[in-house]
Amino acid sequence: MPKAPSKKQVTEAIEALDTVRRSWLRRPGVTAVDVGFKISGKKMTDELAVRVHVSRKLPSTEISKAEVFNESGKKNNTVGNFPVDVIEAQYGPSDSAVQQPQALDDMDEEAIAALERTSTYDPLIGGISCGNPRVTAGTLGAIVYDRQRCKPMILSNWHVLAGASAAAVGEDILQPGRVDGGTEVVASLTRMKLDSRMDAAVATLNGARSSSRDILGLGTISGIDTPTLGMNVIKSGRTTGITRGVVDGVSLSVSINYGDPGVVAFSNQIRIVPRPPWPAVDYEVSMGGDSGSVWLRESNNRAIGLHFAGETDPLPSSENAICSPIGPIATELNFSFTPVLCPVAPVRPIFDICRRYPWICRRFVRNPFHGFGFQDADSFGTGDDEARMMDELRQYLDNSSDGERDCGCGCKSGGGNEQIMLAILAAVLSNKH
Repeated sequence: MPKAPSKKQVTEAIEALDTVRRSWLRRPGVTAVDVGFKISGKKMTDELAVRVHVSRKLPSTEISKAEVFNESGKKNNTVGNFPVDVIEAQYGPSDSAVQQPQALDDMDEEAIAALERTSTYDPLIGGISCGNPRVTAGTLGAIVYDRQRCKPMILSNWHVLAGASAAAVGEDILQPGRVDGGTEVVASLTRMKLDSRMDAAVATLNGARSSSRDILGLGTISGIDTPTLGMNVIKSGRTTGITRGVVDGVSLSVSINYGDPGVVAFSNQIRIVPRPPWPAVDYEVSMGGDSGSVWLRESNNRAIGLHFAGETDPLPSSENAICSPIGPIATELNFSFTPVLCPVAPVRPIFDICRRYPWICRRFVRNPFHGFGFQDADSFGTGDDEARMMDELRQYLDNSSDGERDCGCGCKSGGGNEQIMLAILAAVLSNKH
């Protein structure tokens, strides 16, 4: 494994990249730029580099001298104090070609589990198929909790839970996704964001099924962490199941074509590749349908990113995944990975009445059925019961020793005050039901 650089080194490399970022992204054939480990002899090294990603590497003889980033066999160009590295890669959304999970080995438990991820799940958990009916399918990344309403929600991508510029709050979400035969609505689209920082959305569960914080095969998310170069990460996705990788690029700028709503230019993204030996052979770190998976730091199960894109080149040497840092997403969409306690509901008007009329509430709110022939609330509820209780109250008032029962606020129970007390009792009954 490559040795992780210091935070200071990474900061300096990003500052160096910023001096050429815009000009490089305008160059023909450039697909992305970032800061990451230099690749030498098809091996990942410890050396930190400013990297430019191109759709296809070309011999220096085929391009003008001004367009050459590096020449094979010659000393590397540099930006600031960092070498320039050229990486061949093309990128697209991770549901652009949704594929069915395929087990490579019938004895491989993880591969078998991947085949089951397109099934119906109750409780709903992370790592399984879901989606808006207008899209094929993606991954339910995790069950999270709304910080505003404290209700459980599905976390995934915008292009999984919304999928079109016309998408609106309240739209149905299926589990499994449409391409996997899903027909049951389990949630409604609540908040969404597609901009330079993220491709993300959340949908509030409708109660059709129970839910769990578990991620299929990985346990529960323990919190949020900051992704750093060299970090070992793991995810659980609809198509490839559990896959392991290493963060090899940060401060990634990349443009992704979504069709509708067009090309989106992302910045400050994270690139993940399979772990060494590298390049990977017959190992897919992500595939179509894994969109929405949550990448976790393997050592502590803390979330570091939301997967949304990957390579479009089928060659193993190009295998990679792209995710957005999870911190800004949690802030923007206002959710927590752990349950949230909402404040107690505001005091209902009946309790204000009880403060004003302590006598009537001592008698009828604390034990409204005592003394009226009802053993408990289960035996009360018909219209006849309510009428009987009102009659009992009238008799109680009529039989008061002097007809001047003090209700606790200086009023007397006689005359028109009886109607006030009856109204209070009606409010009590309404509150009980």
